[in-house]
Amino acid sequence: MITNYIPIYQEFNIEGVQHITPQNAMIELQNGTAIMVEVREEAEFKLESIPLNNVFFYPMSGILAQLKNIPADKPIIVVCNAGVRSSKVVNLLNHSGFINSANLDGGLIMWKALGLPVESDISSVCGCGCSCSK
Repeated sequence: MITNYIPIYQEFNIEGVQHITPQNAMIELQNGTAIMVEVREEAEFKLESIPLNNVFFYPMSGILAQLKNIPADKPIIVVCNAGVRSSKVVNLLNHSGFINSANLDGGLIMWKALGLPVESDISSVCGCGCSCSK
């Protein structure tokens, strides 16, 4: 994986956390050389998600219980909305023995801004733009 220790698309950074650009992440995911771990919460994930086969959904609120389910045989790309939560999860992975993990630089916001694939469920969004059931 092509990564950097300084993010390009986001300001938030934790020393020792590697970042991967959305473009490089897409290449890794398409080639099947990496997996993605989506750490946004369920309501966010239901609204929109990355429609690729090797994306695993493990919300940050329960990530500790899911560590045993995260495959360690491939590089791991962690994604959230803007790159803050995912950077924290990569830091946790680093300290838990996962040696090849990276934050998706800029998160889902940058992924979408670059025109990369996202699947949306606009039927679950009310007129105010949230995920309530009005």
